[in-house]
Amino acid sequence: MPLVLLVLAAERIWTGTRKGASRSTGLDNPFTQILLTLGLAKLCRVPYITDDLLSPQLQRLTGVANLLTLAGMTFGALSAIPVLAFSSYITGRNLSARIQVVAAGVVVMVMVGTYLPSPMAREAVPFLQNHFAVTGAVLPYWIAFIAPLTLSTLVGFAYTVRELVWVRRGPFARALAGVVVAYLLGFAYCAFNVANLVGNYTGTDSFVVRNSEIIENSLGLASLAAAGFSAATYAWHILRDRARRYRLLRRHGRTWLEARKVSPEVVLDKSYHFRPTRRACWSAARSAQAAYRLQMELADHKHQAARQLRVLR
Repeated sequence: MPLVLLVLAAERIWTGTRKGASRSTGLDNPFTQILLTLGLAKLCRVPYITDDLLSPQLQRLTGVANLLTLAGMTFGALSAIPVLAFSSYITGRNLSARIQVVAAGVVVMVMVGTYLPSPMAREAVPFLQNHFAVTGAVLPYWIAFIAPLTLSTLVGFAYTVRELVWVRRGPFARALAGVVVAYLLGFAYCAFNVANLVGNYTGTDSFVVRNSEIIENSLGLASLAAAGFSAATYAWHILRDRARRYRLLRRHGRTWLEARKVSPEVVLDKSYHFRPTRRACWSAARSAQAAYRLQMELADHKHQAARQLRVLR
């Protein structure tokens, strides 16, 4: 799983930095940042490798236990920033890079600052939550972890709800609805964890505490399912439109090239070069530019040929 996420992030970064890329999918793209932070978070929590092999070596060097667990959870908390940036991105806003860097610095400092004084930094265990009771020394660390996620899901929910009210219907509205539900369930997941922490801290015996694992997993899976529905809805319409443009370019691409040679005055952009191969057509179909040029230039060529024919007659 971490390798898949990191490979996808690397591919998006490489694609976004290529010369002539039609859109940015690099490090400034929120979805790329989500893939990267979650991939790194999961990479730090690979069973039997990070816990049994790497963490003991790091503990001998630094004297701090569970360093990779801390790193993984810090990356998990940092994912709250691109999650918030994603909600801003899809609703036409931009979260500035400066704010993101400052927020990331604050999250890292608070996570490390609350971890080092706790007993978790001195005793090596595979799972922190299962081995350390929620005491006054442990509670600030869990709050530092949950607070950024709670805030980002709440603000993201408010952003996307307002956008959904404005859009109302259509495929984009359905995709937004999936994002809204995902944010709502994500916020419920965080709120439940806060309630669970409070219950453990105060020693309260309740239904929430007794069934915390089932409720937590259910909310997490439901949030992922809603996000998956939104991504599938968006991908379906994007791929469908791209397939239509691809068929158009494959069917009329050679005719288009001939028209550009016969009537160079109709060419909108002489620096644009097109090849009618399958791979080139699929790449060109990523955006509507090539299909637009094809239709406009073929139409102009047809009108010009008809006018010349009338003149000859």
